Amino acid sequence: MLKIFLCFALFILNGQILFGENSVSIDSQVQSLLKDSTITDFHFPSHDSILHLNLSSVEILGPYHFKDKKDKKKYDRLEADVRKAYPLALIVSSELKIVNQLYESVYTDQAQRKKYIKDYQHYVHKTYFDSLKTLNVEQGRLLLKLIHRETGKTPYDLIKSYRGGFNAFLWQGLAFMAGGNLNSKYDPDENAMIEHIIRRYVSGDAL
Repeated sequence: MLKIFLCFALFILNGQILFGENSVSIDSQVQSLLKDSTITDFHFPSHDSILHLNLSSVEILGPYHFKDKKDKKKYDRLEADVRKAYPLALIVSSELKIVNQLYESVYTDQAQRKKYIKDYQHYVHKTYFDSLKTLNVEQGRLLLKLIHRETGKTPYDLIKSYRGGFNAFLWQGLAFMAGGNLNSKYDPDENAMIEHIIRRYVSGDAL
C-alpha cells in the first residue's frame, strides 16, 4: 500500500513531459542533478588584468562519531536506505520545479492542468513504479521525509496544493494504514545520521 501511495505521490509531483523513448533513466537524472563544475566563471586576462578564477566551495566533512557498535550498525542500515530513497527525492524536487513552471506558463487553467495530470499518470507509473517496488517500508517512510528536505514541503502539503484537501486527507489515511505519514518532516538535528550520510553523498564521498 505504501508503494502504491509513493507512486501516486510521484505522479502528483512529477512534471517532466518526456514520453516513451525520449524519457531518461533515474540514474542519468541523478547524475545530472549532482553534476557540478569545480571551476566556474573563468576570465581570460587582458594586458591590464590578472587571472581570475571563482572556485566552488568544498565542504570538509569529518567522520560520524558513533556511541557504540549498535550506533554504527544503525548508521550502516540508514546508509543503505538513503542509497535507495535519496535519488528519488532528488527527482521529485527537480521535477516539482518543472511542474510549477508549466503551471505558470503552459497549463494555466484548471481544465488544462487536470488533463495534463490525467495524461501523465500512465507515463509515471511505467517509468517509476519498478523503482518504487524495490523500496521496503523503512525506505518508503524515509522517502516521504526526504521529500520534505528537498522541497521544503511535506507530501501532504504538496498533494493538497495540486489535488486539493480532500485528496490529501484521503491519501493521508491510506498512508497511515500502510505505516506512513504524509506530514513527515525532516529536521537535520533530529536526523543527524541521515544528514551526515546525505552530505557525504552530495560531496561524492559516499554511495
